[in-house]
Amino acid sequence: PNHRAMATSSPIQPFDPFTQNVTFRLQDGTEFPVSVKALDVFVMYNVRVCINYGCQFGASFVLLVILVLLTQSDKRRSAVFILNGLALFLNSGRLLFQVIHFSTPFEEVYQFVSGDYSSVPWSAYAVSIVAVVLTTLVVVCIEASLVIQVHVVCSTLRRRYRHPLLVLSILVALVPIGFRSAWMVVNCNAIITLNYMSEIWWIESATNICVTISICFFCVIFVTKLGFAIKQRRRLGVREFGPMKVIFVMGCQTMVVPAIFSIIQYYITVPELASNVVTLVVISLPLSSIWAGAALEHSRRSGSDHQRRPNLW
Repeated sequence: PNHRAMATSSPIQPFDPFTQNVTFRLQDGTEFPVSVKALDVFVMYNVRVCINYGCQFGASFVLLVILVLLTQSDKRRSAVFILNGLALFLNSGRLLFQVIHFSTPFEEVYQFVSGDYSSVPWSAYAVSIVAVVLTTLVVVCIEASLVIQVHVVCSTLRRRYRHPLLVLSILVALVPIGFRSAWMVVNCNAIITLNYMSEIWWIESATNICVTISICFFCVIFVTKLGFAIKQRRRLGVREFGPMKVIFVMGCQTMVVPAIFSIIQYYITVPELASNVVTLVVISLPLSSIWAGAALEHSRRSGSDHQRRPNLW
């Protein structure tokens, strides 16, 4: 009787609808519970990733249009312009396919909670694989553009310094390309076989680290070279804000900002934060040339006539 009185007098726990489970069934009728919190995490992750990819896509595509419109016709045949424009185009395509991926059956609720992807068409697999391949091509364009720019900036050095520096630059560029290619193969195989890559996550981490180190390496070289050139020009009395200072500023940005994003991704949980590193570099490289060209055009107009006309850019 005492136990019955205690059970009757104990307070009833209020029902929390936010922690309840939802019952799903497999194709054979087997029931399994899924918490509402897990569904909330799934939906919010997809929304945040699509916002991230959408912003990157808009920035890349808009800058591609600006680069084509503002670059003079005689400079469109240069290797740097072709690589920068190709990097923007491929990066836009990469982000577009990654956004399309979240509209495929891969990201539907039943497939997520059950792990049953038998109804997913091969077109959805192709979308994911194309996005992975385009990411590798973007990295190749970035590394090739950086090698060419460092070679051009350091062309005034002596041959005994210039040739070893060129060889070292090519080796530094090949390392992240190799890691990225290995990650591409492993990732595509995981997409086809529907296997999670928890045991080989270090390849992706090593790829991000190598890409960041290579970017910082190239930027340190031509930022240092441009810094000495700007210092010599100041000694000669040239103190105007010209193309050299523009490239110097953008080189520092290209070196510092992606490095910050690469570091904080290990401390802050943000979906696909590492993807922003590639986009930031892809945007910074052509933006520096556009800004430098605008500064050079403005200085020419200022030197030709005393009346300064407003610059459209």
